[in-house]
Amino acid sequence: GLDINSFGGLPGQHGMQQGGMGGEFAGAGQITMKLAIAETSVGILVGKAGCVIKELMQISGANIKVSQKGEVVPGTTNRFVSITGNPVAANYAQMLVLQKVPDATSV
Repeated sequence: GLDINSFGGLPGQHGMQQGGMGGEFAGAGQITMKLAIAETSVGILVGKAGCVIKELMQISGANIKVSQKGEVVPGTTNRFVSITGNPVAANYAQMLVLQKVPDATSV
């Protein structure tokens, strides 16, 4: 009986593998987008102990980094926000950042 059951499980596993390959393909071609945000907006985007920015990264699947204090857009006090991921994830992450910080600008 066990043999038949384990054999019955194979097609499902195979389907999962195919989905995984599709996922890898979607992840090909990383892009980095840069935004500038006001120093005063950093706290809103990052959140307490980074909770907001972590959530945005989980939702979008992209990596979002805010530049260190002192690492600013030349001639301003604006900080850089770097968004890295595949084009779909990066664009989605940028949209989420703009929802939190509407005054963010592309660099």
